[in-house]
Amino acid sequence: MPAGSEVAAPGVSVMGSSPELAELMAQADAHFARRSLSAVDNVAMKREVDESIVFYRRASALAPGDFEILTKLMRALHFRGAYTGASIEEKKVLFEEGRKLGQDAVDKVEAAAKAARGMSRIESLRLVKGAPGLYIWTAGHWGEWALVRGKMASVKSGIAGRLRDLSQTVIDLDPLFEDGAGYRLLGRLHAEAPRIPFITGWVSHDKGVALLGKSYRANPHHPVTLYFLGEAILDYEPEKRAEGLQMLEQCAALTPRPDTALEDARYIHMAAKRIESEKSGS
Repeated sequence: MPAGSEVAAPGVSVMGSSPELAELMAQADAHFARRSLSAVDNVAMKREVDESIVFYRRASALAPGDFEILTKLMRALHFRGAYTGASIEEKKVLFEEGRKLGQDAVDKVEAAAKAARGMSRIESLRLVKGAPGLYIWTAGHWGEWALVRGKMASVKSGIAGRLRDLSQTVIDLDPLFEDGAGYRLLGRLHAEAPRIPFITGWVSHDKGVALLGKSYRANPHHPVTLYFLGEAILDYEPEKRAEGLQMLEQCAALTPRPDTALEDARYIHMAAKRIESEKSGS
């Protein structure tokens, strides 16, 4: 059995437990850091992120109980599917892999939390290293997986409820995780999911705006939050049109952050397009 291949307890980080694992992670992180280089029209080249996925997969195989490594793999798979011009068929494969990896890990963590004595589910989950990242990226892959299969069909199959529960768990674990990512994802879900009696009767546009507002208060300069909140205000609170446009204008004026340059650029561009559409009346 290779060094470092022992199975860790759920959520226990074993990064750095062997030189081989440390080297794999160093290689993976270096390739992922270069994922946006040479991008054309906000579409990344595949080579660097593909290389990062290879190394993250190998590292995850050596440390299957390390959710920090797993989260990095899921993030790389998400970037590959969302930002490299992947075809629909490629997206289905990538998001299926990420969805399954994440959900399998979540199921194990939830089973352990259920079996824990003397503490609540959330108290138990807070002891799991890397749990917020695991839940948020599992939700992200479920969301993308649903989009490539059709929003309405996915909602009817119960995916919206799964996304709600994963996002709420992130909020319960750490409401400020990644600049209010739980609020951001759950707010977007309420803003975008169709309200279908007996299936998604819990969806509320008002709640969506309120949740996105909480994410905004966690970081008023986050481009994704600004875009989601500005768009939600324009769509559901027309009496606050000026405020919605202001949010989008703030987003459009941002400079992409170095660590998420391509991701930020997409939402900055989308904000500018929505402003143009609003002002032209189209």
